[in-house]
Amino acid sequence: MKIPFKFIALLIFISNFTSEFVLAQDKPFNEDFSSYQTGASPRSIKTNGAAIVEHPTGQEGKWLLVKNQATYKINRLTPFPAKFTLEFDVLGAAEQGNEIGPVCFGFVKDNAAREHLSNAGAFVQLHYNDGDAVNIGNYDLKKEVGTTFDLISTLNKPLHVKLVVNGTEMAVYLDDTKLADTELFAPKAAKYFYLSGPWEYKQGAKLYVSNFKTTL
Repeated sequence: MKIPFKFIALLIFISNFTSEFVLAQDKPFNEDFSSYQTGASPRSIKTNGAAIVEHPTGQEGKWLLVKNQATYKINRLTPFPAKFTLEFDVLGAAEQGNEIGPVCFGFVKDNAAREHLSNAGAFVQLHYNDGDAVNIGNYDLKKEVGTTFDLISTLNKPLHVKLVVNGTEMAVYLDDTKLADTELFAPKAAKYFYLSGPWEYKQGAKLYVSNFKTTL
């Protein structure tokens, strides 16, 4: 039986689309903003606020300035796979911790950048204003872990974050110190990364993020 040409073409299209979807889903995200001029808005990031690349005084490389009341997401169509590691650096530029409100990051079920998110999905929240408080959890799962890390000592230098995701579990590291390793996702939950700036800064304080690296 002769197969119609249009049917063959449709099969090829579906096959190519499926392959591209899988590749997009499994493609690592690595971004240090070095390819952008200062003042530029990186195409790799989407936000409900403003995304601006800067070179903070006294720091190496380029960084994304995190505006208050703004949430930032990775500009990708598909979620991260079930198993991966995401690392990045956070830079709190301030004289005192109480000049920076709580900073939140984690993973949610969609990649829309419509509003400022706080403690959404599987989250980690850094309380610079409290000095050392870190909250980790997922309110949808009725789970929250309170722990501590000396955030004040990290001001004006990069704080390295590592999130190791394995199915429903996530391990959280700050500067190679493990703060948690627990269930933070529902089975088969989609995982889109977000980072939210504080509701407000004081005394000219700023927050930056850079050096994203994923391992799949």
